[in-house]
Amino acid sequence: MVAPLDAWNATGHRAIAAIAYQRLNPRARARVDSLLARHPDFLTILTRNATDPGNRMLEAVQAAAVWPDTIKGDRRFWDDEKKDAQPTPLLPGFPDMKMRKPWHYKDLPFSPDGTPLQPAGAENAITALARLMQDVTRPPDDARNPAYALPWILHISGDIHQPLHAVSRFLKDQPDGDAGGNGVKTAGEKRNLHWYWDDLPGNGSSEVLAAALTREFRPVRRRNPADWLNESAGIAQREVYTFGPIRGSETQPVVLDAAYATKAQAIARRRMAEAGYRLADLLNSLLK
Repeated sequence: MVAPLDAWNATGHRAIAAIAYQRLNPRARARVDSLLARHPDFLTILTRNATDPGNRMLEAVQAAAVWPDTIKGDRRFWDDEKKDAQPTPLLPGFPDMKMRKPWHYKDLPFSPDGTPLQPAGAENAITALARLMQDVTRPPDDARNPAYALPWILHISGDIHQPLHAVSRFLKDQPDGDAGGNGVKTAGEKRNLHWYWDDLPGNGSSEVLAAALTREFRPVRRRNPADWLNESAGIAQREVYTFGPIRGSETQPVVLDAAYATKAQAIARRRMAEAGYRLADLLNSLLK
């Protein structure tokens, strides 16, 4: 199984967080600000690039939405998926030091050619969110640490709106699945299908992107994360794999044309907007 890459790039996650933060009610925003300020990486990661004191917490919430990806390259944390990985020392403010890569996705299996399916892992984005949504409501000094839970909620809510964080396609010549498109090689610099979809937000200003998305799309409401994931899975099956039951190998990569790119961009923009609006609703309901 190929390990999944990040869902949406940093610009996408930051834009989703910006949309949500600007739609929090006063009580939820105050709670979010308080939790971020208590996060052990508040000064070192969440606000290290903040230059405008008036927008410090907006910067912090955007950085927090990327934090679960940031720690994949942080030596303080260890990859709990690797069989021989050695746990790193527990540091103050963290319930554990695991990278928690399975929390970024839930790959619902499907096959267009009748290949036997393998179920999604027992630890996944949906099971993680169920726990984190409880943790974030706990008292600030609780051992489960609501300040740790918040960045994960911000991040996973964005992740599961990315269609390729919701499926694994099984083919006769790929019987173990494609790990959310990571196993589908594509022509061009993106190298695989998952990477292609992750980078659709581009690398511009996240706040400019957030503003554009809120002008382009009206608020949508659906608070159940399992529904968000199921939507993504349906989009993946209908709109992502439109090139047919082609594996996509190093020697015969999938070629994605301009029409595919146009449609993919439209889907990505809508999903990011939906993620931001729904994340705001979720936090407003949790942080009363």
